[in-house]
Amino acid sequence: MPGVRGVQLFEIEPRASEVQKKAREFCKWSGKNFPGSQPVSMDLQNISYLNVKPYRVSWKADGVRYMMLIDGKDEVYMIDRDNCVFKVPNLRFLHNKEGRHLTDTLLDGELVIDKVDGVEKPRYLCYDIIRFDNINVGKEPFHPVRLGCIDREIIQPRNRAITDGRISKEKEPFGVILKGFWDVTMAGPLLEEKFARTLHHDPDGLIFQPSKEPYIPGPNPDVLKWKPSHMNSVDFKLVITVDNRKGMVKKKIGQLYVGGNTLFDTMRITRAVKDLHNKIVECKFENNEWVFMRERTDKSFPNSFETAIAVVESIKNPVKTEYLLDYINNKRYIDDSDRMPPPSKRARREDGSQIAWH
Repeated sequence: MPGVRGVQLFEIEPRASEVQKKAREFCKWSGKNFPGSQPVSMDLQNISYLNVKPYRVSWKADGVRYMMLIDGKDEVYMIDRDNCVFKVPNLRFLHNKEGRHLTDTLLDGELVIDKVDGVEKPRYLCYDIIRFDNINVGKEPFHPVRLGCIDREIIQPRNRAITDGRISKEKEPFGVILKGFWDVTMAGPLLEEKFARTLHHDPDGLIFQPSKEPYIPGPNPDVLKWKPSHMNSVDFKLVITVDNRKGMVKKKIGQLYVGGNTLFDTMRITRAVKDLHNKIVECKFENNEWVFMRERTDKSFPNSFETAIAVVESIKNPVKTEYLLDYINNKRYIDDSDRMPPPSKRARREDGSQIAWH
């Protein structure tokens, strides 16, 4: 695992398959592939979801997606988008009340490499929980239940154990923190440079998560990811071949494939990609052509055809920053409690006595 000491690919059977199976079962996912929930690109149509139900918003981190299975002491595993299993040594999660190590717990999140005072520090940003100590919390609302469960049952017990010496941070391969989600009206401040400077890693957009929905495995059209139009991208499989059509000068071209081995488009071969035959490459669409951004060493498969089409649509008809913030300010979902006038500082009980608000 790049940038993380001691975390190795785990291929010992039958345990590796048991870890994958457990994650799928906890998510109630019938497929054999990665069971994690996957957002879709926001466009001018699905932005309307913000009008019909409550959402929370967070920054989109430029990290690597992993689910984490906590299954006892020295039994902590990470599962990446290729469904590969990694074993994580020296990472402990203690029960809030009983002090024992947690089991049968499945988290979702992403690993980022924070740069703090010139030092690289890997951190796991936990943003969802599907199973806690064999309790199905995935069926509960995202906010406040699942987010609250992460804070109360995962993060706070770890912090207390670190403070009193039961957990040694120095031995851990990375830190674990709760990724914050806020009311959608915080979208504007999250896009400001002032907020970006507090992160220690690069943000590349926003994530909008339905507040009251259960955890949905696989592609989830209700979870929306938004990027500035110049940052929208597709992950392709690059196949370098020779264009030798009759009457044409022979030259190398890059064929860009998406899921199902479907040829989606082509790109020019530049110095940056000439050695990336059969690799997964992230590209943006600029000046009417695909432009290489980076190799995706964390992925073995390209985006699906449907994802690529959705990204192209968001590039052609982008939800611009001004439009997004105006939509949130004027058309976002507001429930009845938000429409009620704020209570006075002192209210009265039925018997007429006063209640002080704290």
